[in-house]
Amino acid sequence: MNQQETAATYSHGNINIYREVMEVINHSTDDFLFIYNIEKDEIQFFGNINQTYALRNHDSLKNTTTELIAVVHPADRKKLKNDLELIISGEKNYHNLDYRWITLEGKTVWINSRGTVLRNENGNEPVMLGRVSEEALRHLYNPLTGLWNKVKLREDLKDILQNQNGYLLLLDIDGLAAINLRHGRDYGDMLLKEVADLLDFHPLVQKAYHIDHNNYMAIVDSEQEEDAQAVFSDIQAAMVEKCAFTASAVPINREFFPNVSSILDSVNLTMKKAKQKKGDQVEFFSANAIDDKLRTLTLMETLQQSVQNGCEGFELFYQPQFKAGNYHLYAAEALLRYQTPNGDRVFPDEFIPLLEQSRLIDTVGLWVLEQALLQCKKWRKKLPDLHVSVNFSIVQFEDVFIAEKIMAILQKTEMPGEALTIEITESMKLQESKHFLRCVNTLRKLGIVFSIDDFGSGYSNLGYLKKLNVDEIKIDRMFVTGVEKNTYNHKLISNIIEFAKTSAIRVCCEGLETTRELAVLEGLQPDLLQGYFFAKPANAATIEKTYINDTTSEYAQYLHFIEKLYQAKGKMGIIYFDPKDILRENDVGLWIIRINEEDNYYEMHADETMERIMAVEQKFTPQECYEYWHSRIKPDYLDYVHQNVQIMKEIGKVVQLQYPWNHPVLGEVIVRCSGKRVSDADGMIVLEGYHRIISNVEGY
Repeated sequence: MNQQETAATYSHGNINIYREVMEVINHSTDDFLFIYNIEKDEIQFFGNINQTYALRNHDSLKNTTTELIAVVHPADRKKLKNDLELIISGEKNYHNLDYRWITLEGKTVWINSRGTVLRNENGNEPVMLGRVSEEALRHLYNPLTGLWNKVKLREDLKDILQNQNGYLLLLDIDGLAAINLRHGRDYGDMLLKEVADLLDFHPLVQKAYHIDHNNYMAIVDSEQEEDAQAVFSDIQAAMVEKCAFTASAVPINREFFPNVSSILDSVNLTMKKAKQKKGDQVEFFSANAIDDKLRTLTLMETLQQSVQNGCEGFELFYQPQFKAGNYHLYAAEALLRYQTPNGDRVFPDEFIPLLEQSRLIDTVGLWVLEQALLQCKKWRKKLPDLHVSVNFSIVQFEDVFIAEKIMAILQKTEMPGEALTIEITESMKLQESKHFLRCVNTLRKLGIVFSIDDFGSGYSNLGYLKKLNVDEIKIDRMFVTGVEKNTYNHKLISNIIEFAKTSAIRVCCEGLETTRELAVLEGLQPDLLQGYFFAKPANAATIEKTYINDTTSEYAQYLHFIEKLYQAKGKMGIIYFDPKDILRENDVGLWIIRINEEDNYYEMHADETMERIMAVEQKFTPQECYEYWHSRIKPDYLDYVHQNVQIMKEIGKVVQLQYPWNHPVLGEVIVRCSGKRVSDADGMIVLEGYHRIISNVEGY
């Protein structure tokens, strides 16, 4: 019945009949039936309602609306009062409301109350006949917190998306499992109830939902982002001593979200982004993020179809690797490219993660290996010693038969293992995997070379290289770029190359782009060079014309480039010598000091010469090295040294100073040092300079 329809009529005899009928029906239903005399403000409930709620708790069989409201959840009392006022005033003749009652035990129960208003033959003495049902809503709310659940949320959103605006706020309690483990489940349940009450009573929250164990959603009755943020901030502030939250919010807008699934998917996707940031702000919906998600799903389907069609759309490009010094072509690195059936080119950093996530990389990776070996086999007819490098994903080495599959492809292509280099991006997972280490040992026996790509950008350390037993390291371009100006990177590359040579490991510097970088790097004597300075990645036909087929004009241009390169190096007056020998013979030690002023953190990196002249007998950490040097400065000169270090930091020019220093063997000596501030790195101030003992220097 429409709630605005005219009330039905009755006679006094009818009312008595209604009471008798309700008494009879009461025995066959779990609902609580009632008759509400509106003028007398009397509600008569039928059944054993007093066993569960504080109603009919005296001798009378009737209750007033005040007594009824007393058992209603505080957050729902206002909407019940408003509905009753409309009925009492005659503006409504039908009652249908979902709200909460509080049991005698203090538990929250959602009920649905329905009733129809009747009036006598004269249109007076209104009464309402109805029922209160617990079962109608039992599947729609969370029994612990009393908030609506995700089933009710989906029902409500259908109407909300059509008829109102605002924000859908998703609130997640961080680390609830850990909280339960630390404090007990009862404490965790109490915390869940507190958060529910905070949302339930917040003035900007129209409706709150407990959709999962540690997840809540709220309909924020405002179109302003600031109000959605305010709800989150208020909850966060109230619970700051007990737990932390992550939150996301999306606008309730039919233009963005045509259906319930789309808005729920969007708020969940936005929550994933919020989890990555872990800030104290709400992460708001971005239409671009949704477009990216849809693009990703579409691309995944396209990739699956391409793999099913024999890796259709995939292509290999190659980037040459040259021997340092003579620039002869040593190898070509195979690089995977992809073009959709529509002709759109997709970047590797977009499609390769999808291949890994979907395990399509297993099929595509073996296809890449076979194509690269076949191409190398063709080129070897002209260059018999040419090698090919193929990148392998960590995911591929999860296949227990990967070694056998690689050997099978070598056999199929009739290629020797020594022609193949397998490149692997450094990862802690590799050295923790016994299966991977077995694969390395098995494949190295065939002559296959293992290379660590992007060395220095991840988890690399000397123990890592030793355990993996690698044959090559490729120094990441982040250290190569601008190496002629960055002393820190220069020293790092120098140390890596020096270690590699003593360990019989080949070194390739990648990302080379300028002649000056080339000049500096060749002074450090790496084995291989790779980068745009020589060649960008190109398809097989271009590589063949430019570097392999000596009858083409492209090959002639390549030889001309090499000739001009030698001429440029000659004009630059480049003489390769080892500066370490000169500094070592003159007892000049080099240092780099890195400073984090906010944390009062200092570290010193000293070269071998400086460690020797300071009589360092053990290997210090950078923090220990700084403390060793600093603690031996003569106390009377500490302020003087600090002032000069401060000047280095502030003016960025070379500062020279000398001071007494307590040498552990020679006693007090005079030290001269010079230093300046260089480019900051990793958010730290970086100073670099030299250190020399001048007490016994002739002519001093």
